[in-house]
Amino acid sequence: MWCVRSWVAGGLLLAVGGLAAAGGCGGADAYDCAEEVTCDIVNANGTSNGHCWGQCVPEPPRAFDEPMLVWTGLETLAPSCDDLVWAIPGTNEVIRIADGPPAFVGRTPPAEAPSCPVCACTAPSCALPWDITTSSLPLCEGEGAGTQTPFAPPPGWDGSCVSPGWVPSGRLGSLYIGSTTEQPCAPVVEESPTPPDALTGEVAIACSGKVSSTLCAQDGQRCMLYQQHDHLPEGWRHCILADGDDRECQAPVAAGDPWPRFSEKLGVFYTEVDDTRGCTACTCKPPETHRCVADVSGYEDRACSDFLVVARMTTQRKICVDPGSTRTLGSLSATWIVNEPGRCTPEGGALAGELDARGPKTICCLPRDT
Repeated sequence: MWCVRSWVAGGLLLAVGGLAAAGGCGGADAYDCAEEVTCDIVNANGTSNGHCWGQCVPEPPRAFDEPMLVWTGLETLAPSCDDLVWAIPGTNEVIRIADGPPAFVGRTPPAEAPSCPVCACTAPSCALPWDITTSSLPLCEGEGAGTQTPFAPPPGWDGSCVSPGWVPSGRLGSLYIGSTTEQPCAPVVEESPTPPDALTGEVAIACSGKVSSTLCAQDGQRCMLYQQHDHLPEGWRHCILADGDDRECQAPVAAGDPWPRFSEKLGVFYTEVDDTRGCTACTCKPPETHRCVADVSGYEDRACSDFLVVARMTTQRKICVDPGSTRTLGSLSATWIVNEPGRCTPEGGALAGELDARGPKTICCLPRDT
């Protein structure tokens, strides 16, 4: 007995070919969704195209939507409802199973809050004066006036003898020495958290199609008229959806019951997931107490042997000394009297923000082997 090839187009159930008998494949009085699942589709020339399509499923419980096809997986791999098409064998025609945008797109919130780093700080340090200048005028008078001669030691000076140049007596009216300084701490990540797995979040795509309440032989069944041949496309399930995150799926079928139920809970998916959680940046509080005191000495020669002048410098003190108009300046040295830069306290690495998930939908599906 040959069967008709039937599909839904434009909202109507169409039939191509002739009825072999009024009773249909199963010998029933009329064709129904459940029979057509097991019927062969046969062309006019007698060749087989595969299986009819359709699936009888349980009537959804109260509060659940009509059955839909649902796909879940990584968002980067998500298909669209337009992918649900059935090619008519032997022709260039296709039947679009589900039209338009998805009936529902939901996401699962991240399973865990992001972990935050353990913050630390590099140690601060005391630095010797770097701003040292001579002036041809006494007592460093008249900023910009007279002859100014920079006499700065090299960066990172450790106090050992250096000769930044040579200042003759005619240009050495006074010597300006800047304060010692404290080099600040720098934040560092002492322990990095494990980066969150960006591929753990799932999306659910639900596509609505044609559902009939008249084509299944058993009461309490719905006929889903959008199954491709004898199986669904990869990743798609027959499912029902309900608002809320506390809905119960149907109980599994009892032994000997041939009809499957929407007993497998895929989970709860949300229409909006706004996750602003993150970690505050690592920073360092400056030391509350520190002492950086050094003696800076100047010498007439370039080998730190012919002593000229010495000044005790702190982080709060700058000084101008008058070595005498007949003297020269050729070298510098310095010695730490107190080198206690203190210790910085790390801050940051704390969880901030919140997770806001709205519009929950519970999704229940037929078991995978149905």
